[in-house]
Amino acid sequence: MINIDATTSRLTQRQLQAVQTTADLKAAARVVFARQGYLNTKITDITSEAGRAAGSFYNHFEGKEEVLAALAVDIGADADEFASSPPDPPANTSTVSIHDSTRTHVAVFWHTYAANRDVFAAIEQASLANSAFAEQMRAFRAEQLQPWISWLTELAGRGARLPADPAVTAAMIAATAETMIQSWHGDPEIGIDSLTDFVAAGLSAGLDPR
Repeated sequence: MINIDATTSRLTQRQLQAVQTTADLKAAARVVFARQGYLNTKITDITSEAGRAAGSFYNHFEGKEEVLAALAVDIGADADEFASSPPDPPANTSTVSIHDSTRTHVAVFWHTYAANRDVFAAIEQASLANSAFAEQMRAFRAEQLQPWISWLTELAGRGARLPADPAVTAAMIAATAETMIQSWHGDPEIGIDSLTDFVAAGLSAGLDPR
């Protein structure tokens, strides 16, 4: 007679082990991508870093692209969590609502990108080597910029003169932010404030500051 409770317990333990192995492989991939770049990384480099058998990788991922895509999903989840409880922005400008909204969006983007710049570098390298993966990441990026697009659409409805449609404007701001984050070596909060002032000044043109 099968002991149902014991069988369930074994299955649960196996599932927990699978979850842990997946997490270990993703963590190892981050380390190896940062150390030697995506293109120079082999599957065996990842499994060695994770302390796992080489063949175990394929029980969880089909290849490097899939583990990198999983890391991107994790980044999106972290950004959503940060956005749900953003820090209180300073109210020190005459256009408080515009400035504060801008700072909230900039802060989420800044902290997310800065914490994961090695993964983003790996995504860029992988996208150059694999057009299908590049398209997948373009869709991911568009999804992550959707809060910006919705907010910019609202501002345009209130009279803001955007340089392009909301989606293109969001991409322009994101590209500017990425460039600044990559070159910034000072206090992140000062960088966020500076970028906020720059973006908010442009978005405030023609807008009723309410």
